[in-house]
Amino acid sequence: MNLTEENLIINKRLVLFLVLIIVLVSFCSIFFIENHSLVAHDESLYANRAKLIIDSKNWFTPFEKAHHKTIGSYWLISLSFKIFGISEFSARLPSYIFSILSSFVLFKIIKNIGSLEIGLISIFTLSSSFIWFSYGKYCSPDTLYIFFNLSSVLFLLKINEFLKEHNKNKYLFISGLFLSIPFFIRSYLQLLPLVSLLPFIFFKFKKLGYKNTRYFIIGFFVGLIPLIISYYISYRTYGFDSLIKPYMLLQAKTLNENEIFAGFLFYPRNLILLCSPFFIFIINGTRYILKNKSREIQILLVFTPFLNIVILMLTASKYSHYGLFSIPLLAANGSFGIYESFKNKSKGSKLTLRIFGGFILLLSTLILIGSILNLHLKFLNQFNLIEEFIIIALTVILMTLSLKILYKTNSKSLNLNNILSIFFIQIFILNLFFSNGIIGNPNNEIKDFIYQPDINKIIKDNQIFLIGELEDKKLNLLKFYLPKYKVIKNKQIHKIEQTIYGFISDKDIAQFNDSIRTKFINLKEFKDINLVKIN
Repeated sequence: MNLTEENLIINKRLVLFLVLIIVLVSFCSIFFIENHSLVAHDESLYANRAKLIIDSKNWFTPFEKAHHKTIGSYWLISLSFKIFGISEFSARLPSYIFSILSSFVLFKIIKNIGSLEIGLISIFTLSSSFIWFSYGKYCSPDTLYIFFNLSSVLFLLKINEFLKEHNKNKYLFISGLFLSIPFFIRSYLQLLPLVSLLPFIFFKFKKLGYKNTRYFIIGFFVGLIPLIISYYISYRTYGFDSLIKPYMLLQAKTLNENEIFAGFLFYPRNLILLCSPFFIFIINGTRYILKNKSREIQILLVFTPFLNIVILMLTASKYSHYGLFSIPLLAANGSFGIYESFKNKSKGSKLTLRIFGGFILLLSTLILIGSILNLHLKFLNQFNLIEEFIIIALTVILMTLSLKILYKTNSKSLNLNNILSIFFIQIFILNLFFSNGIIGNPNNEIKDFIYQPDINKIIKDNQIFLIGELEDKKLNLLKFYLPKYKVIKNKQIHKIEQTIYGFISDKDIAQFNDSIRTKFINLKEFKDINLVKIN
C-alpha cells in the first residue's frame, strides 16, 4: 500500500463513534433550557405564532388578519409544542431533527456520486459550519425546507439509464413532490433553491422522455396541494390580502428592504465566514469536481451553489440564513476538496492543508488563551471546572493536530482521520458552548427577570397585561415566556375595574396623568420596562 492510499484510509469504527457522540452531545445540549433563551427575531415570532395555533385550535387561519407567510412555517413547531409542551427545547427540537436528517441525506448523495469516505467527510464539514450549527438549534422551519430540497436532489440522482422504468417514474414523482412541498413551508423563498436547481433538473431531463418527466411534473403539482388548500382557506377568511401579502414580503425582501444590491458583498463575505474552516478546501474541491466528475455533478456541486449566491447578491436582502440552501452543497464541495488534498499530494494541495492547519492553530490558540484566562478571571461563569479542563484538553489536541498538518504533510501518520478529528473537536466545543448558554442564549437577562421567584409566582397566578407600545423584541419575548397574557392599549386602562398586573414601558407610564399614575404600584423594573400592579 502506497503513502497516498494510507492517507485516504478512514477508520470507520472511529468515525462512527465520533458521529454518535456528535448526535448524542448535540441532542443533549438542547435539554439545558435554563441556559437557553430565544432570539427576539425571528425565533420568538415563530414560537409565538406556533403558540397561537395551539391556543386558537386553528391550524389554517389563527391570525386576526391576512398573514405574510404560509401557515406551514409554523406547523412543525406547533406539533412539537403539542407533544412536548411549550419551552425552548420543544421550539428548537424540529430544527435539530431535520438538521440531522439533512446531514444523512447529504451523506447518501455524496456516497452515491463520490465514495463512502467523502460521504463521511461531508457529515463533519456540514456540522462544523457555524450557520448550519446555529440553524440546527433554531426555532424556524429552515432545516425542514432544506431537508425536502436535498431529498429531491437525492431522488433525481438515483435516476440512471440502468434503472427500471417504474422505479425511474417513482423517483421522478417523489423528487417533484419534495421540490414543491417547501412552498407550503417557506412560501416564495423556495423559488431560490428551485431556480438554482433548474440547470441540474433540465440536464437530467435531457436524458429522459416526456413519458418520464411528466411524473416529475405531476409530483410537483401534487406537492403544491397543501399550499393551494391553505391559500383557499385563507382567501375565504381574509380575502385577496391573503394572496397579496406573501408576494409583498417577497418584493420587500428582494427590492425594497435595503439599498438595491445590498447583498452584493454581504452574502459572499458572510458565507465564507460562516463556512469556516471547510471553506478553505472549496477551491480544491471545485478543481477536483471539474476535472474528475460528470457534468451533472459539476452542475450540482459547483454551478448550483454559485447561482444561488449570485441571485442573493443581486437582492436588497441581508439575511445569512437565506443562503442556507447552498451550505450543504458547499460542504459537499469542500469534502471533495479535503479528499483531493490527501489523494493528490501536489504543491497546491499541500498549501491548502497548511493554510487549514494554520487557521486551526490560530483558532485553537485563541481558545486556549481565553480558557486559561477564564480559569483565573471568571469572565464566563457558565463553565464549571471539569468543563474548563475538557475545553483546554481538546484545544491542546487541536493544536497538536494542526501542527502535524502544518509540518508533516508527507507523513504516513497524517491522514483523513486527523482532519475529521479536528472537525469533531470543533463541533463538540460548539455544543458545549451552546449547552452552557454562551451561544443560543441572547436574551437570558429578560428570561432571568421573569423567572425570579416572586415575579414567577405573580405570572403563574394571574393573567399579565402587556400595556401600551412595548418595544417589539421585548414584546415578542414576553408573549412567549408568559403563560397567560393580553395586549391592551393605554386608553383601555381606565375601563378595567379589577386589580391587574402588567408590563409597561417608562415611556408609556409618562403618558398617563397623575390621577391614573397614582394607581400604579411598581413591583419590579427591568431596563425600560416595569412590572406593575394597577389597583
